[in-house]
Amino acid sequence: MAFWKKAENRKNHREQASEYLVEDEQLLQTYGLMIDFVALTNRRVIFVNKSFVSKRSEVVSIPYTKIEEIALLKDRKLAISNPVRISTRSNNHHLNLIKGNDATGFYKQLSRQILTIDQ
Repeated sequence: MAFWKKAENRKNHREQASEYLVEDEQLLQTYGLMIDFVALTNRRVIFVNKSFVSKRSEVVSIPYTKIEEIALLKDRKLAISNPVRISTRSNNHHLNLIKGNDATGFYKQLSRQILTIDQ
């Protein structure tokens, strides 16, 4: 049952992310967060930042060229999320990937995209 729900969530995330894509931009992958999702495209990171306490949400877009540092918090055996930090000159963005999602895969894919842009 959990597998089908996860597959359904991925489909919903891909559909939602598609509405934020610009011309010639390709969606590479989506990952579930504690509240919503993060998407990697061939140009940027897009995530929807929703609030627990209100109905407001914010779509955040970070071009790979603006990312200065990424960090993955490891060794949290009892945690329900795997935090990833994306740092830009102006802000630190903390993404709480759902435990069981491939946080290391997200970190590697994001690193690959950043390194590709730097070349």
